[in-house]
Amino acid sequence: MKQKVGWLALVSLMSLAVLAACGNNKEKASNSGKTEEVSQVINITSEAQISTMDPALAADTTSTLAMNQVYEGLYVLGKDDEFVLGVAKEEPTVSDDLTTYTFKLREDAKWSDGSQVTAADFVYGWQQIVTPAVGSPNADVMVGVLKNAKEIYEDGADPKTLGVKAIDETTLEVQLERPVPYLKSLLTFAIFYPKKEAFIEEQGKEFATSSENLLYNGPFVMEGWEAFADEWTYKPNAEYWDKETVKLESATVQVIKTPSTAVNLFESGEVDVVNKLTSEYAKNYKENESFLPVEQYVTFFLKLNAERSGKETPLANKDLRQAIAQSFDKEAFVTNILGDGSTATDNLIPKGQTKEPKTGADFTEVAKKTNTYLTYNPEAAKKSLELAKKELGDKIELEFLTDDTEVAKTSAEFFSNQIETNLPGVKINIVQVPFTVRVERDQKKDYDIELSGWGTDYRDPLTVMRIFVSNNSSGGITYSSPTYDQLINDSREKDAGNVDKRFDNFIQAENELINKDTVIAPIYNRSLAILANQSIKDMYWHPFGSTYSLKWAYVE
Repeated sequence: MKQKVGWLALVSLMSLAVLAACGNNKEKASNSGKTEEVSQVINITSEAQISTMDPALAADTTSTLAMNQVYEGLYVLGKDDEFVLGVAKEEPTVSDDLTTYTFKLREDAKWSDGSQVTAADFVYGWQQIVTPAVGSPNADVMVGVLKNAKEIYEDGADPKTLGVKAIDETTLEVQLERPVPYLKSLLTFAIFYPKKEAFIEEQGKEFATSSENLLYNGPFVMEGWEAFADEWTYKPNAEYWDKETVKLESATVQVIKTPSTAVNLFESGEVDVVNKLTSEYAKNYKENESFLPVEQYVTFFLKLNAERSGKETPLANKDLRQAIAQSFDKEAFVTNILGDGSTATDNLIPKGQTKEPKTGADFTEVAKKTNTYLTYNPEAAKKSLELAKKELGDKIELEFLTDDTEVAKTSAEFFSNQIETNLPGVKINIVQVPFTVRVERDQKKDYDIELSGWGTDYRDPLTVMRIFVSNNSSGGITYSSPTYDQLINDSREKDAGNVDKRFDNFIQAENELINKDTVIAPIYNRSLAILANQSIKDMYWHPFGSTYSLKWAYVE
């Protein structure tokens, strides 16, 4: 959803008397030999607002990041990206054919209102995801995984036939269509969180519109959040089963779109974590002890939309799409514009995310042996443009949709300049809108070109490739390819148990999407450049799923 990345995603600002004075039951020695408490209060920045707190509707990384702090599924991501038991009390009992999992839930797992988290809450939450009327952008994740998910989502079968059953209050049975080797990773994804039906029905249309209209079962609860808010605060959940582990008294997040402002607040001690540095600051702070590079299994790319509001755009012309895909210098972009350790790529699947089953070689290296990628090549770009002009004429005008941050503006200007310089006659108009508006326009496919990204929600190529299957709303782009669809569907169904064949399917599917049809033009794999107060310990950063976890964090 990593995605999603949706993407680039973080506090009412609380002044700290001392920069390191950020302590719940923590003490430190003072110069006088006495001890003083260390305040367990931290402040974090975000580039974007939360678009939703309903797990069924999440389609961006900022929202799922927030959910990770306040909700909990059967598993959670812990230190070193290990899968740690969450609401699940122990590892499940698994049938001989690896298709039936029986989970025992913790008896002490509670909602923030003190009621028990039950197996029925998981059943209800999961059924909502595949119910067509709910409109979950991630419903297809369950297709080919949970029994009958496809029949419900695509054919309108009764959601109650989904392969999940509450045997009793603390016993959850999960039935799969076939063995799923990445299931544990999948179960950390937001769509697999539980939801309390009675609470949601009581809230009605008010559900998930503010922090007061939510119910939490994770380590924190939210305060001060409402739709499109620029700040919110995490406070310890007094009903959380593992509340003794939670040391932070407060973690406040503020949306700050201007990098210089975020850095200044960090320098003054008003902010403890800047969650993304731009190029100039990444370079300046690279040797600073507070600088933290964080690898991400996230790919950013240009989306080249062929249809808008029911009418073809100039990008319906394949030669124009291929011209644009070869017109920009991605190495120059990651070096001069980002400068944060991100790396240029020609692939959709991020480097490091997936290994070849037999050899352990990285997906990107294996794919390059058979796929011929369209990468930076101005001369080839001009040749493709000349072919496109035979149909479109000598003057071509396109709109470039992006966010309203400084980083987004600088990035859009780079690509606009590269395209216009290397493709004479092509005019790019940059349109900046708030992140939440861009997400909405993306879902409506209301743009020509968009700089977009998608993160790894679970460690399998499907996490990214599924969004480009025909009629998948998460992709936010006009694209339909029977060949691509078949390759992805085979990986979910017919070839699900054949890891070697699945791997080959994904390589072929990536070739269809990028090189043959050129629906997207990959740019880079993101590496976050972070500034973090060195007194903050055990704030775990992840390359996939939620960007970070606050459950174990404390201030020393």
